[in-house]
Amino acid sequence: MVHATPVLVSDQSLESDHLESERVKLLNSIYKLSEDASQPEKQEEIKSLRSDYNQIISRQVMVNRGPWTDPLSILPLEIWVHIIEEILDNRWGSSYRVIANMVLVGQKWKEAIVNTPQFWTVITIDPNFQESDLLERVAASLHLSKDHPLTLLLDFPIDRASYDACQTLISPHSSRIRRIHFRNPSKPIKGSKHLDPSVYQVLSDFLPLPNLQEIQFGNFCLASEEQWDIVELMPQLKFVEGDGMPLSVLRRISLVHLESLKTYGSVDKLFTVIANLPQIKELEMAESSYTNWAVDDSCEVPAGHSVTPEQPLSLETMTWHRYNGSRLKDLIHWSPCLKSMTLLVSWKFLVSVLEEMANLPFLSYLAVYVQRKASEDKFSPAAVTQSPSLRELHFEVGYFGSDNDSKERRELNKNLSNFVDAWLPTFARLEKAFICLGNEWPLPLALLPNLRRVKVLSLTLSTLNILGEFPKLPFDALEDLKLHIPASCYVDFLSFLQCPNLLLLTVQTSTSPYSEKVSIHLDPKQFPRLSGLHWNTKQLAWTISSHRMLKLIVFGRGGSQAASNFCTHLILRPLDFPSLEQVEFYEFPEWDLITLMLERRNFLLEPSISRIRTVVLPTTLGFILKTPLTSLLGGQFSNRLSNHDLSIAGIAEVYFDKSLSGCHWCCLSMQACSSYTYPAYYAPSMQAHWSNHQAEPITVTPDPPLAASTLNWLEQRQERYSQWKQNADAATTWTRGSVCESHQLSSLFVFSSFSTANPSTYRSVAVETLKPVFD
Repeated sequence: MVHATPVLVSDQSLESDHLESERVKLLNSIYKLSEDASQPEKQEEIKSLRSDYNQIISRQVMVNRGPWTDPLSILPLEIWVHIIEEILDNRWGSSYRVIANMVLVGQKWKEAIVNTPQFWTVITIDPNFQESDLLERVAASLHLSKDHPLTLLLDFPIDRASYDACQTLISPHSSRIRRIHFRNPSKPIKGSKHLDPSVYQVLSDFLPLPNLQEIQFGNFCLASEEQWDIVELMPQLKFVEGDGMPLSVLRRISLVHLESLKTYGSVDKLFTVIANLPQIKELEMAESSYTNWAVDDSCEVPAGHSVTPEQPLSLETMTWHRYNGSRLKDLIHWSPCLKSMTLLVSWKFLVSVLEEMANLPFLSYLAVYVQRKASEDKFSPAAVTQSPSLRELHFEVGYFGSDNDSKERRELNKNLSNFVDAWLPTFARLEKAFICLGNEWPLPLALLPNLRRVKVLSLTLSTLNILGEFPKLPFDALEDLKLHIPASCYVDFLSFLQCPNLLLLTVQTSTSPYSEKVSIHLDPKQFPRLSGLHWNTKQLAWTISSHRMLKLIVFGRGGSQAASNFCTHLILRPLDFPSLEQVEFYEFPEWDLITLMLERRNFLLEPSISRIRTVVLPTTLGFILKTPLTSLLGGQFSNRLSNHDLSIAGIAEVYFDKSLSGCHWCCLSMQACSSYTYPAYYAPSMQAHWSNHQAEPITVTPDPPLAASTLNWLEQRQERYSQWKQNADAATTWTRGSVCESHQLSSLFVFSSFSTANPSTYRSVAVETLKPVFD
């Protein structure tokens, strides 16, 4: 007897299948009508079908996602609180404003937020916060945080009047203060005449601080050694970050809870105070400091005094800068709990450090920076022991000798080879390796074949002149590879690699930006699982082929030309990267190519091809660009500017028109601002990266077939580059300001179908629209 099991299909699944069928039918109809859309009635019909298609997409999103559910209704309160804390941004004191806006979501949210003290524990005093409700906001935080520990964020220079008023409110709660952070202001201060009290004055004003555990000085410091005595009134202090504490202070004061210390002085002097630091776990130390008072000459070792610890230290992390002495080996010997160690040493001293490796059973991270000039500095591997627990190594070699001293260079090259040969068993156990060899250091042949267990490998090499002798390199475990090598070496180096499990590849070059370009091909058979690619060079030309697993591609600094070529390729062959979902641009892209790429890729009939859902840009966008971009990322048709207005040819009509105001960033991102133009000697000349672009000839067959007008537009790319360069070369007497206040530098902005918030307002790029704005 055969028993049949009924398959139950939900109504939601049936509706989803029906909507997908309707989507494909509408898209087919749009494609057929678009083949001959010259008649006005067909254009209207296409417009109507696109509207219906967008509604289908919106309905699909609703069906697949389901109805919006208040997370506060379905999550435990503790989980919801952690999620909200992740959203809050305390870097620039914006947490209060964010949480105050969340109160407006509804009564349930209001009650939960008001009754959760940890949301109100961060208090910011910022010179830019001079609103009338500043004191009310501080008072509200003090009240709603109840008895929870407080964090003070003090942005210097502080407006004196604001500080005095806030200090009066906060001082009665000084016993609740756990952390004090001194920071640079979030924005430039305008018209501030009454500048801040000193760091010492601030700490004094809030005394006593019986429960203070952490001070972050940032770029600020105490003005003298005597001022450090104030920490005696902070008996629970655990962390001091940013400024070095003199060792002599630690001889006078016992900070039994201190876990993290940055200081200056010798190991001998450190041993005289180590008994006063029974909980010390993290130590950063240097022999000298740029501040005179911090060189601890007053902390002399008493005659006949033993500088050997009575018991092993609790150190877990140690960083040592500019050290020449001999007793660091003793400190390592007395620190058997070390897990992480960073050292800047000579070759000779490195030997004595490596002798102690076998006594560090928990050491998993080691960073060694070898920078010494003396030709007598030799690495002798006789007493070197291995490190069985080491899993991550950062190794960098610098050189301060004469470039013409071949004998000295040969000796130093021998040091490097001796080190590699002596430590081969340790290299073979590494999981992460970061190797940086500058100033023409050759790469020892024995190194790479012994890194077969590494999952993360970074190679920064100024030269590779021995590649012809390399065998195949089977890195079966390698998942993340970062290469920063000469462009001329890439073809040979990649041919040696066998990385079947590589997930992320970063490409960068160490050659001159004016050197000849080298074409490379990333073989999909060689990297079958590659899912992320970072391209950070202009010296390499990428011969693009299909990578079926690639989900993310990042075009970093120097990757503008490769980004344009990639967008063009994806317009021609949108099926070549079926898994691609996110593209990131660290430099201004060509807006017409991005738009055409999304229109081509995100409206395919094949359901197996992933839609590009996220684009990351180095700038905010006006709504004239943002609205169509977010619609296309969501899989919906959108009205947009013409290809010409979106291209660098359209941007040039504004950018090189001296009568129009606007900074460099606003013009390139199609926004408008009132920044003035300047004579050329005030700022760099009018050059953008498009001036040096060279469009590659189209040699691939479009698949699926591409409209003739679009293909013709792509074939004219070189003309647009040449025209831009001519305009830039002609603009020799004036220039635009780099950036206005509306832009946040060193920031990346994520755009997807859910992007709604954007600080820019609607502005058109068309010259006839911009001119009336400034007339």
